[in-house]
Amino acid sequence: MCSFDERLITMDHEKSSQSMGAIQRVVKLNLLSSDNPGLVDGIMYGIVIGKVEMRTLEGSDRHQRSVLNFTFRDSIKDFVNVAYWLPPKDLIIISSKFTIGDVVAIHYPVVKAKSDDKAHIYTPWTPLSIELSLNEKSYVEKIEGPKAKQYESLVSIPCRAGNDYYTLAQIVTHGEQLVKKNDGINVLAGVQQIGALKTIRIRRQRETDYDNEEKQLLEILLFDGETSGVWLTFWDSEQIKFAQRWIPEEHIIFCVGLRVRYDEYRKVYGLTATRQSLFTINPDTNESVQLYESMRSISIDDLLNVTIDGGFNATVVTIRELKQYLSDNNSTDTFIVQCFLSHLDLDGPLNQVITKRCIFCNRSIRDNNGFKECTEAECRMKLLEQINDENLSTKEVFSLNVHLTDHTGTITNVKLGDDVARKMLKCSVDEFILMTDEQKTKLKWTYLLEKIRFGIQIKNNSNYAKPIVRIACLFPREYLTSSIDDEQS
Repeated sequence: MCSFDERLITMDHEKSSQSMGAIQRVVKLNLLSSDNPGLVDGIMYGIVIGKVEMRTLEGSDRHQRSVLNFTFRDSIKDFVNVAYWLPPKDLIIISSKFTIGDVVAIHYPVVKAKSDDKAHIYTPWTPLSIELSLNEKSYVEKIEGPKAKQYESLVSIPCRAGNDYYTLAQIVTHGEQLVKKNDGINVLAGVQQIGALKTIRIRRQRETDYDNEEKQLLEILLFDGETSGVWLTFWDSEQIKFAQRWIPEEHIIFCVGLRVRYDEYRKVYGLTATRQSLFTINPDTNESVQLYESMRSISIDDLLNVTIDGGFNATVVTIRELKQYLSDNNSTDTFIVQCFLSHLDLDGPLNQVITKRCIFCNRSIRDNNGFKECTEAECRMKLLEQINDENLSTKEVFSLNVHLTDHTGTITNVKLGDDVARKMLKCSVDEFILMTDEQKTKLKWTYLLEKIRFGIQIKNNSNYAKPIVRIACLFPREYLTSSIDDEQS
């Protein structure tokens, strides 16, 4: 029996023969059928849209077999799962020759009917009733040049309908329901940040004992037009190599087959890639274009960050329950309320909407003998050292007291600070000052008596007789939905 290296030499000779005139028949996936299984006497061209690390099955050293799974596409409609079976040392060489996004040629694949066994829990969904199997008589080669150009455009075609996905907001608010989806979910989001590659030890149970296995993981921070702070975790080395090529704030990713999980460390729901997952960079869909334009037009700082903004996994309470907590407790805590703004005095006196703060310590500025300046000694020293102009030592920010109402009651004097006010009103302080009274009144009624979901933070301070109740974050409107089924119907 010839060695694997000798077979590679034979393959190279066959390829040379083809270039001299012995051209193989080109076969397309749409011509194959589960009713006609067996060896394909020809060559198939297409792009690798998914690939996971090889697995080695238990057995003696002489009879070990490994399998490499990847997903192959040769047209907009047709893609299929491929299983390549070889001894481990041979398959390692094959696997190193191509990766996700490469155009390849598959020689002599075997067509099989797609089985219904549990093995398909670990492979992506495909639209065809077949799968391909490769063995010692088959081989895969990476293709470049004009031939590859014919298939490269397929990399931007998503594997599911362009509007078939969940938003990050839905994942965060309905994570408990989405965790139960064993077949995974689809997500459309932008890449905000690529984390550092980490190596951790995992303790695995064997038949008679345990062993420690080193695994690498990569976390990628996602964002969309409304929400930031959702992390996508990769454990598979092939998927990690692919994800490390993504460009933050430039790439939109259509993800298929992600699992929703609860992140105990960050106390928020996140996502995990599995062997069922497929990823499309900058998909050619209207939804992707709209998301890209939305992300380019808004600052990331103005998005709702689920790992920073308070209240995401806090208790949802009524106004009556919130007021009861204030009367019974003196600790700092965070809650969610779904209510109405029953008082929002945007068209009242300007000093009840906007205040001045020190640019050094961010404290409110008080009138000091006719001069509005910070009374902190350290800030006054900085002021004397750097500038003499009062306007350069202060900044104007939103600072309002609002009333919140639901069916159980009303709570008054809730603080609405600058960061949340800017996001909610969608304007800066300077833009607000230039508005006419009529424009301010119109802006007020955009939010007054409208149902809104807020994250509420209660702070106790020894300097104040009563706890401070402030709005810590504003949830996008889609967070108001009570059931994920309502949104998908």
